[in-house]
Amino acid sequence: MKMRYTANGYNSLTIRIALIVLAACPLGSSSSGSEGLRLADILDPLPVLDDSIPSPQESMNLAIGERHWYHYEVYKYLDTLAEASPKMVRLGEHARSYGGRLLVSYVISSPANLERLEEIKNARQQIIDPAGQIDLADTPAILHMGYGVHGNEPSATNVTPLLAYYLAASQDPKLEEQLEKVVILFNPIFNPDGFDRFAHWTNSLRGAQPSSDQNDLEHNEPFVSGRTNYYWFDLNRDWLPHQHPESQGRLQLFHQWKPNVQLDFHEQGTNSSYFFMPGKPERVNPLTPPINQELTDAIAAYHRAKFDAEGTLYYSRERYDDFYMGKGSTYPDLFGCVGILFEQASSRGAKQSTPNGLLTFALSIANQFKMSLTSLAATADLKDSLLSYQRNFYIDSKKTAAKGGYYLATAEGDLTRLQEFVRVLQGHQIEVELLAEAKEIDGQVFPAETSIAIPLDQTQHMYLQALWERRTEFQEDIFYDVSAWTLPLSFNLKHTHEPVKKAATKALPPTFLAPKKKSDWRESSIGYLIDWRDSAAPALLYSLLEEEANVRVAEKPFSARLANGEDRKFGYGTLLVAKALDAKIPDAAVSLLEAAHAKGLPVYPVASSSTRSGIDLGSREFTVLEKPKVILVTGPGISQYDAGEIWHLFDQRIRMPITMIEWTRLRSIDLSSYTHILLTADLPGLSESTVGKIDDFVRQGGVLWAQESKSVEWAIDQGIAEGEWRLTEEEKTRQAQKKAKEKGEPVDRDSIPERQPYSTSDDQIALKKINGSIFNTLIDITHPIGYGYASPNLPVMRNTAKALERSLNPYSTPVQYTDAPLLAGYASDENIELIANSASLIVNEKGKGAVVLSVDNPSFRAFWWGTQRLLINAVFFGKLLEEPE
Repeated sequence: MKMRYTANGYNSLTIRIALIVLAACPLGSSSSGSEGLRLADILDPLPVLDDSIPSPQESMNLAIGERHWYHYEVYKYLDTLAEASPKMVRLGEHARSYGGRLLVSYVISSPANLERLEEIKNARQQIIDPAGQIDLADTPAILHMGYGVHGNEPSATNVTPLLAYYLAASQDPKLEEQLEKVVILFNPIFNPDGFDRFAHWTNSLRGAQPSSDQNDLEHNEPFVSGRTNYYWFDLNRDWLPHQHPESQGRLQLFHQWKPNVQLDFHEQGTNSSYFFMPGKPERVNPLTPPINQELTDAIAAYHRAKFDAEGTLYYSRERYDDFYMGKGSTYPDLFGCVGILFEQASSRGAKQSTPNGLLTFALSIANQFKMSLTSLAATADLKDSLLSYQRNFYIDSKKTAAKGGYYLATAEGDLTRLQEFVRVLQGHQIEVELLAEAKEIDGQVFPAETSIAIPLDQTQHMYLQALWERRTEFQEDIFYDVSAWTLPLSFNLKHTHEPVKKAATKALPPTFLAPKKKSDWRESSIGYLIDWRDSAAPALLYSLLEEEANVRVAEKPFSARLANGEDRKFGYGTLLVAKALDAKIPDAAVSLLEAAHAKGLPVYPVASSSTRSGIDLGSREFTVLEKPKVILVTGPGISQYDAGEIWHLFDQRIRMPITMIEWTRLRSIDLSSYTHILLTADLPGLSESTVGKIDDFVRQGGVLWAQESKSVEWAIDQGIAEGEWRLTEEEKTRQAQKKAKEKGEPVDRDSIPERQPYSTSDDQIALKKINGSIFNTLIDITHPIGYGYASPNLPVMRNTAKALERSLNPYSTPVQYTDAPLLAGYASDENIELIANSASLIVNEKGKGAVVLSVDNPSFRAFWWGTQRLLINAVFFGKLLEEPE
């Protein structure tokens, strides 16, 4: 069937932009004289090709490497191939990006294998079942070829049309033999939004005579690069939390097919050569079986042979690692699969001059092509070993799994957060049960029906262990990515760190993630209470404020009589929706409340303004809330990841628009109509007058949120906020040396550090850093920043070694590190001591407004559901942020 792309979600705006670029760019058509990359440029000798299979040039009038292809062009051509070739089938859409672009996968193999494709797919479940009966000799290996998770690493996806053409059209007997042994799961674009963003950038700026100068605009993207997805996330870190639709779709595809080898194609710095796994051996995750690395090295032998024969430089066993189990090349390692990372030096645009010579787009594509074929050859030759490894992985896993026992977890008052946690676990094929009877463990009560029990004796117990463990000791204390990701800590769940031996459980009902609609709604003439603990409450609050409802927040706890006759306790931060003095509750607001109640959200009609205990509903301890209007500062020098996490939080989860403004425009913006400014980096280029303008904004009642150490330090240095950094002994010594030099005094020679080998400098500097560890804090749940938290213990993700001293005001450090703060991950003893009892978050009252200094990132990678409430509270309860004297 022929595809109609614009009718099937292929962004029509992108198509129009592409056509405009093609018309404007001389290199966008074959008439430019550029022939692009051909098979003959890569393969010698060129195999016999089936002339009934159209090449990219014949089908699209566009050669590979002639310019950067667009998302819709890649899929249009691959669909054409799938229709023309008996060796290729279109599996269909497995996801749709935030930008509305489809993610489509294909299967390429021998015609005989495609005839029994469903049988082969179903057999994958037998391989991982220790009791399953399967003939491995008659089973092909599954090779998952994945490309372009970073959209501005363009050779990864731009190679796929040429590679698919070769696989479909070649009549090389060796290739045909390989396709008998291997089924290729072909995934050409992991990140379509970023891919098109970058393609538009480089195609728009490429001249008829492209510049190879690394400083040329074509090679240097603006603030938001094509690396990231629609909301500026790095999707290669999202395999574990799978918070985004692209990741959720590819995860489902992965577990449907259970591949034996997964390829993850990337690009690296322009001045590099080529990297392929194995990575740094000291940084392999301890849960990864040794045979996994042996097979990785066996596959790498094919890559070495190819590049050595050509004289192409490459490297392995350095820089990149296999530790964080949430990337495309590491995630497979705990599922009986071998993940392989490839990193090609990036030309970004058409070509770049490098110390190694001229690097062209065509050359980078050619190298990705070659590594794809050597991976296929290796998978075919090692088929029996790969299948046996996967089979034995699950047999051995069954033997090592605990015989009985459960991890327990619950989220007091927050079913939405617990549901999301369950969804994440189930996405990894981890079984989850419901606690049928309440259980108390070490003073913690896990209620029946609202607590989950995760059995240890299950097929995917290895990945469950990776998600649950709190590792603080490592073979090497240097990491390419984060050193900790303990999932129940990121969700701030009450949970058992160690498994319990016995628990009364029952099957998790299908309605747990999508509860049946409730039909017991009652209207109230008094008003409606909303339990702020639930993570769905902020979205409901903003919708109510949009409808101009009168919403108040409780600053003290109370116990109220509900319309159904029940007495219920409510805590700090409870919302009350009541009529204003001169009007009723808007009908639209009542409809929102009824709809939320029907979905199971904690909305309660009340029977009386008089309460059983605590404050009454008419108390002055209820404060009327205003609809926030928020600026998120963006632009050059600001991390697109940090800004994107905030944008995603408010846009997707709270369904609240925010205004994104580049910092260079702040000087010309009237700030008086806004309530908040959110800042995630320092702004050294901001003029003194604009700094004063921000200071006035706060004094007049605005709230400045400064997140992470650079923005906190900037706010302090500019005099907008008050704060003091703690110093290590080394920093104190350096500071004393600097002061002595400034005064012309002699430096204390005993304070000069001992001489060290130059070659160790990078490692020594890295050991002083904290790049993704989990620390424990204490949060004041009576403070507006702490509203909605049920427990004073709050794990946070920490990405800095800087420590902020607590506020001089005893009420203004609502989040403080504990005296033994490290929960999981790496931190030096010196840094742990420095951070102990320091501030994670401080509130400075200033004039009528406030500055919130948050050393940590509460919305890290979108899966820190436990801390995202800190920022949400600062936005909705900004008027309550005071410093009591």
